[in-house]
Amino acid sequence: MTPTLHLPAGSWSNRQQTGERSKVALCLHANDNRSGKGMQMLQNSFKSAIVGAAVICLSAGVSRESKADAASCASPIPLGLTTALTGNLALLGTQARNGVEFAVDEINANGGIAGKKLALTTEDTGASSTDALNAMNRILEGKPLIIFGSMISPHIFAQTEGVTKSETPFLVGATNAKVTAQGSKWLFRTHVHDGQLADLIPEYLVKSLGKTKPGIMAVADDYGLGASKGIQAALAKLNATPAAVTSYAPSDKDMSAQLLEIKDKGADSLILFGRPADVTLVIKQMNDLGIKLTTIGNASMVAQTTLNNLSAAEADGGYAIGGMIPQTSTDTKILDWAKRVQEKYKVPADNFTVSYYDTVYMLKSIIEKVGCDKPAIRDALAATKDWKGMLIDYQADARGDLAHTLGIYRNKGKTPELAGPIKENGF
Repeated sequence: MTPTLHLPAGSWSNRQQTGERSKVALCLHANDNRSGKGMQMLQNSFKSAIVGAAVICLSAGVSRESKADAASCASPIPLGLTTALTGNLALLGTQARNGVEFAVDEINANGGIAGKKLALTTEDTGASSTDALNAMNRILEGKPLIIFGSMISPHIFAQTEGVTKSETPFLVGATNAKVTAQGSKWLFRTHVHDGQLADLIPEYLVKSLGKTKPGIMAVADDYGLGASKGIQAALAKLNATPAAVTSYAPSDKDMSAQLLEIKDKGADSLILFGRPADVTLVIKQMNDLGIKLTTIGNASMVAQTTLNNLSAAEADGGYAIGGMIPQTSTDTKILDWAKRVQEKYKVPADNFTVSYYDTVYMLKSIIEKVGCDKPAIRDALAATKDWKGMLIDYQADARGDLAHTLGIYRNKGKTPELAGPIKENGF
């Protein structure tokens, strides 16, 4: 059976199309100038062979054009990244840089894509959305083929309009559920999001851990407050009422007032949503205040960047549901990868490192198929199904979310253990 190929519109130049058509025509009409009875008999005898030869020529032409797609890319292939490398979000933001950069370096060391190296330009967003927008404008001036955005949701909200107008594929890890509800067909998310966590964390807390009166504490920005709202709605569906709902500013260093309010209102557990630096502070202050509550949160609870700054006693027993982390894998290749990342950056790889690393390789596989045509790359991302990453498979939904598998973790001392994967409903 001859395979059917679906190639993106506009992916070939007119010259390439004309050249390949000519090659096919030569195969199809190689015997047109022959005539006579003998030739007619020969043609009848070998009709199927001629048809087969035509198919071979067609296939060869398509093969050459498929290879030409990636070969026609600019050299080097320009990529852009904006993420927080300084300020109070740097501990998290560097994970995006580490994941993208590590993958780019590997690909370049192995010959690039169709012999073309990748050129990554990175701009520091700092902590503010204004700086994030300015960083994106600098990236856009370089006209990259693809842009990676950070996991900081307020930054992505500030950047999306400009990237959408540029018609550039925009790959992000930002976890506010509304990030992919902005109506941009150019934006895709390759990390799990708070909408998924908001459903799964309360369900696990109530049904598996038997806690029905949690306190809620979240960082007071789009990321944390969006999650807090979703968690409250999910608890209501479970007929569970939070004892207290609190928040703290991203720059706060003292959360004792919020913790004491949760304790005084009789909470039987704590749902904590924050980033590694502030989650570390909350857990330490709980310990200092003598507050003992079953605590569950996002992946920051089990991130190595959090655990490295906690004692075994402080970390022990904490639960998390979130993106898959490499340290809990039993695959020696994945553990070796995590070791090499830490040796290079002096920071342990986490769920975001994995996500951004996977994203670069996903794009490599797409470029090898469709070339460097931006709409074709966008369409291929939107059609992604069962693409196998390091720890999960990726599948695009209608909103542009590609990650639907999460992990349930519990800290044993300072070592996170994977209780098992859990999938978003419908996947």
